[in-house]
Amino acid sequence: MGFKKAVVLGRSGGAIIGLELAATRPEMIDFLIVHEAPVIELLSEADAEKWRSFVRDIYIKSQREGWRAAQTEFMASLINVPDTPYPPDLNERISGNVDFFFKHEFRVFFGFLPNVESIRNNRVNMVTAIGRDSDGAYYVQTTRVLAAELGCENVEFPGHHDVSFWMPEEFANAVMSTLERYGHAKEGQ
Repeated sequence: MGFKKAVVLGRSGGAIIGLELAATRPEMIDFLIVHEAPVIELLSEADAEKWRSFVRDIYIKSQREGWRAAQTEFMASLINVPDTPYPPDLNERISGNVDFFFKHEFRVFFGFLPNVESIRNNRVNMVTAIGRDSDGAYYVQTTRVLAAELGCENVEFPGHHDVSFWMPEEFANAVMSTLERYGHAKEGQ
């Protein structure tokens, strides 16, 4: 797009991608928002093992019973996310990706351990964010641990883990207000 640096926003697995970019290609990042990264490897060994087991079970279910069965069980682990189908236009767009997600991305994302030292040393301008309605979900716990280890601020966004799907305007407003607060909003955005 012609810019040397980008504002990067990652939610869930996208947050993990943002963390890897911060560790390996920090020169590309103007500002990073990490929303509810499920970095379970940062939890205590007992908690991490609980979620590793969950991931194994979901993966096996996806292979034996198909992605729909795995998706139903996985979505049940998300706190305060509506258990109704996504809005029809969104559901149609993403449903083709869910099988690929479970086969190729799911275990990799949940097995990811961010290189906290590299991210800190790279001095990436960033915040972590959690949803106001996500309560004590594992991805909130991981995000809080991540913020503490990185020494960055953890901000509160409206909604829950899938807020960008169910409350896109509120999510966009929270992103813009975060960028403004940290001096990274550009004219015309």
